[in-house]
Amino acid sequence: MRNIILLLLIASFQFSVGQNNYKIIYEADSEGKAISGNREQLLKYVQNGNPIRVGWVLKFKHPQSEEIIEMQHWTDAGFITTLNGHVFAQIQSIYQQGPSPVNPPSVFLVDDKPHGWVAIIGSTGVMRQKYTRGEEMIEMMRKSGLSEEELEKQLKDLETMNVHTKWAVSQIP
Repeated sequence: MRNIILLLLIASFQFSVGQNNYKIIYEADSEGKAISGNREQLLKYVQNGNPIRVGWVLKFKHPQSEEIIEMQHWTDAGFITTLNGHVFAQIQSIYQQGPSPVNPPSVFLVDDKPHGWVAIIGSTGVMRQKYTRGEEMIEMMRKSGLSEEELEKQLKDLETMNVHTKWAVSQIP
């Protein structure tokens, strides 16, 4: 009986480990310059209809310490476009979230609107995003001392950002 339980535990461990069958095949910096992998290979995967995951890295200053904080996101690429040798992934709408870099760090939902944020992320390093300008978010920004003009400019500037991207494809187990 003990051997059967041991075999079941080993089998379930191998099954759970084998579930992460994605491999990063292309990575680009925030200017779209290749860090690793081959963009042509990524294009081939996309043009053959394969599922793709996209990750991106955001860096920002801690509000008190000025330390640079790195936050990374991953999601399935929903609607995918190829154009002039680049890949663009439209990210499905999510609840908008924000970082709280305190110790321990956490992530919070900005509001209760289920369609608060959408984006298109390209292998070019450009992320174009739209988000709900909720009163809570606006109020947080006002508390940071921004004038109305500065606040509006910062919100507009956030709609287009340069981000470090990672592109992963499913591997056959």
